[in-house]
Amino acid sequence: MASRSPFESFQWTSNIFDCESTDIDSFYLQLAQETRRLGLTSKKLGEVGDYPIHLYQSPAPKAGLPSVLISAGFHGEEAAGPWGLVHFLSEAGSELFERVNLTLLPLVNPTGFKKGHRFNKFGENPNRGFVLENGKPKANSDTSVEGKMLLEHSQLLLAASRDGILTCHEDVLQQQTYVYSFEPSQVPGRFSLGLRDALTQYFPQAVDDAIDGCPVKDGVIFNHFDTSFEAFLVRSGAKLGACSETPGLQNFDQRILANSAVMTAFLNVCAPAGE
Repeated sequence: MASRSPFESFQWTSNIFDCESTDIDSFYLQLAQETRRLGLTSKKLGEVGDYPIHLYQSPAPKAGLPSVLISAGFHGEEAAGPWGLVHFLSEAGSELFERVNLTLLPLVNPTGFKKGHRFNKFGENPNRGFVLENGKPKANSDTSVEGKMLLEHSQLLLAASRDGILTCHEDVLQQQTYVYSFEPSQVPGRFSLGLRDALTQYFPQAVDDAIDGCPVKDGVIFNHFDTSFEAFLVRSGAKLGACSETPGLQNFDQRILANSAVMTAFLNVCAPAGE
């Protein structure tokens, strides 16, 4: 089976944003425009290299609303996740915050994103090493500098993801799309299938097989617990969790639109409009 290289560089051109996928300055500029327009609050969690890692939240969180977290950019060659988040924000209005307390981690691995590399500048995988020991968050030998930063803010992230966590990834080896999902049930339900269906509006569904050693059935890898960020948050109490996987061998702008769509689908399940 082919494997992803941590040092291979990936770059695509976006006609939607009129820039290269690795143009981090343009990314931050357009992200800032949308977060300002929506009045999102910003919290700096730390820095990696020359780049701050920011978390954004609803302007005025309200008790009683679902609290969900959307994250992207753990792997630098999976650029359509962060750009998809900017696209999602560009289509959002302030009414969104009447139905959900939304937290965003738009770009966890900026040094990898800028280079189009999977791992960070230190050769670490930012989506591994999130563990629990006696119910408490803990780093291990696999934890990246970004991971340690997130674990230091684990209480904030646990509260933010109480009703759901979506992290948006890509698979640069694939022509097809699939989703990792977590639900408190024996089989995938409305949440898992809804996210899968949002992705398959844009790309063919992965065939029943195994990807990275995980069985895929009906486009879903179900309740697969590892030391990833999303599995950690579900283990820590998030009601629902998912990791979307768009196919890196497909058109980049289509992947941006698919990531934006899966974010909308995620919110529609976790925080239905009109409730």
